[in-house]
Amino acid sequence: MITVMSRWCHGGLVGRLRTIIVLAMAFGCATFAMSADRKKNDTLPAQFERPMNFVVVRSSAGYCEPVCPEWIYGEGQIVSKTPAAFKKVLKQAGDRRLPLIITSPGGDVDAAMALGRLIRKNEMSVEVGYTRFVSCRPTDASCQPDGARKGEYYGTVAVAGSFCWSACPLALAGGEKRYSSRWSYTGVHQVTTVYQRQKIYYKERYEIVDGKKKVVSREEIRRKDLGPKSSTKMPKSTRKALTSYLKDMGLDLAFLDLMQSAPPDKIRTLEPVEMLRIGLITELSATDMLASPQACLTPDRPNNCVLLPTTSPASSLTTLELEADKLRH
Repeated sequence: MITVMSRWCHGGLVGRLRTIIVLAMAFGCATFAMSADRKKNDTLPAQFERPMNFVVVRSSAGYCEPVCPEWIYGEGQIVSKTPAAFKKVLKQAGDRRLPLIITSPGGDVDAAMALGRLIRKNEMSVEVGYTRFVSCRPTDASCQPDGARKGEYYGTVAVAGSFCWSACPLALAGGEKRYSSRWSYTGVHQVTTVYQRQKIYYKERYEIVDGKKKVVSREEIRRKDLGPKSSTKMPKSTRKALTSYLKDMGLDLAFLDLMQSAPPDKIRTLEPVEMLRIGLITELSATDMLASPQACLTPDRPNNCVLLPTTSPASSLTTLELEADKLRH
């Protein structure tokens, strides 16, 4: 869901202008599936209905130790508090240069753009993917972190069936490098503007001065809800904000046309060639690119291949690698 909030006033009517992209979908617990004609009355598993949650994860593939990939995983609805939550997990990660793995049905458009700008500011890579945790899901009430560091977790990344829909592609656009697999789903749909209307009743005192009415005081008496009114025409302010953001992120403005190509109760799945053409992704991957344990076994391993903290300080990395190589061979 994409949501933009603003105020409008006309005469005695005052309401909230909400520009939303409503997302609905359904999939099983183990295997995710998506179609271009997903209906509004479909439902999400609970973990995706919640506001986006961020955690730091280390690969549970033991063969890469003591140097294994770590990443930040974001899952759930993008809401107004999401950028602040992302700042918090960045602080937790410290000087580790970790990528973001994300699965989201969408959310607030302003928050998605703010999240994207934070991602770009920190020169992070982003991939559409899903984290399978070893012991429990962090959003479960009884779940306790089991990671190598306090408050962190062990897990693996799967890209098949993961999704980034509605407002989520705006966050994806913030990545310095942006990846989507042939087996994941990225999609958009039309903006719907919903006016939540109210009629306000006032009591006014006025006097006549030189034959003209002059209001002396005005007091609100009560309000009456008139119900919502919706439109699929994108407001100029929303288009202007999206245009500015897409230009800053280096994306083709054809992205806006793709957003408008599907009705609000359906999802327009973006084909790999389209995402590459408009710059939404920089590379199409066959598997997970940013959390691969195998990549940490190579001499030119990525920055997110991190030394196991309980083994030795990072300054002893070369010695530890040599010892690890002996064990592998």
